[in-house]
Amino acid sequence: MTQIILMSDSHEAKDAMEIVLKKLPDMDYYIHCGDCLVSPQKMNGFLTVAGNMDRCFPFPSQASLTIDPFHIWIIHGNQFLKGSAPDYPILAKEAKKRGYNMVFFGHTHTYLDQTIDGVRLLNPGSVWKSRDPSEPLSLMKITIDGQQCRTEKIRFVTLLY
Repeated sequence: MTQIILMSDSHEAKDAMEIVLKKLPDMDYYIHCGDCLVSPQKMNGFLTVAGNMDRCFPFPSQASLTIDPFHIWIIHGNQFLKGSAPDYPILAKEAKKRGYNMVFFGHTHTYLDQTIDGVRLLNPGSVWKSRDPSEPLSLMKITIDGQQCRTEKIRFVTLLY
């Protein structure tokens, strides 16, 4: 069994990663999908990709991870998702073309767990500012156990106390 904490778009919540590491210890992976706005030294323990706001930090624009049977593409998402109505099928099509069956991404500040054309799209939302007024600030816990992948929304505020 593999457990992953997925975060994105922490922006001004610069202590969020430290809080997550302290409150959710013993995960196999901690992944940040960009717009962390802190130096790589402060992202110690996290696999991190660059967001559109991370221009001054040397994070890679993408990464990949394989946890059989899942081939995971990790990106921020701004490369493919433009405007206020993101076109998720474009992201799924691009992932499939590159040989991935799962995408971890951010950028939209909106929690998402959706499968399109056999590609599972996972977005943890934002711990700084949600763009969905019905959703709280969030991150995602992912559990991969054999062929199964389960997700759990974690409300960031619950980690603050």
